Amino acid sequence: MSYTRKMIEKVRWYLDCYRMYFKINLLTVLEYKLDFLAINLASVLALLVGVFNIEIIFSQVDAMKMWSKEEVLWCLGFFYLVRAIYNTFFINTLSISYWIQNGKFDLFILKPLNTFFQLLSTGRYNAEYPLDEYLVGIFLLIRTSHKLHMFHGWQSIVLFVFLLVTAVFAYFSIIFIMSTLSFWFIKSNMFITLIENLERLIEYPIDIYHAVIRVAVSALIPIALANYYPTVCMLGEGSSGILLYIAGACVILGVIDVLVWKKGMKAYQSTGA
Repeated sequence: MSYTRKMIEKVRWYLDCYRMYFKINLLTVLEYKLDFLAINLASVLALLVGVFNIEIIFSQVDAMKMWSKEEVLWCLGFFYLVRAIYNTFFINTLSISYWIQNGKFDLFILKPLNTFFQLLSTGRYNAEYPLDEYLVGIFLLIRTSHKLHMFHGWQSIVLFVFLLVTAVFAYFSIIFIMSTLSFWFIKSNMFITLIENLERLIEYPIDIYHAVIRVAVSALIPIALANYYPTVCMLGEGSSGILLYIAGACVILGVIDVLVWKKGMKAYQSTGA
């Protein structure tokens, strides 16, 4: 059997394993259907609070630093969609601290599957699926895209897909890097709390903030890659330099992901019996 064929078979095996894990996780969540619906309904209402806040703001002003209401809502809807995709496939990156503290991380190392793969696919950090974020995010994008004439040809669709993929990757990478600090600090919840606070900031265009904050969310912890810069590109107001920045930042974040994970695995010490 050639090397290429072996790789194909290995990829298929992992895909089959992931599909089974995903099915089990979904069945677990849907075990109590009424609870599932009630939780998602409550979450939808919580997300709509952000939308209502924007509606209230624009009932008093015509623009927010040259941003119209539709543009701000599109920016918010895009972020909800990015977070929904992350919460569907990558939310377990939040659980590294939990697995390390209770000693269950050892099980991932001992099983005959890639440790990182098991981290992403085994169980879920929480029992919810982000149906609420999909519903609200897609609704906002559809509603505002029509008014903004956002999509006008296949090029804009390709651009949207590229920006969505890079935004999800950037969002995943930032949380993953913060979570892997658990290998050294054990309890890294403080870093996750920092990300949650930054998320509240980027629900609005970062133009409205002080330069220090703009630099912090663009370079230091570039979480603005999750919605602000993609929105600027989709509105046609950005230059090719922003696309290069997005692509370059994702490459750098990817390299940091790999390095931190490898260093963390070497530094990991089992909690013992």
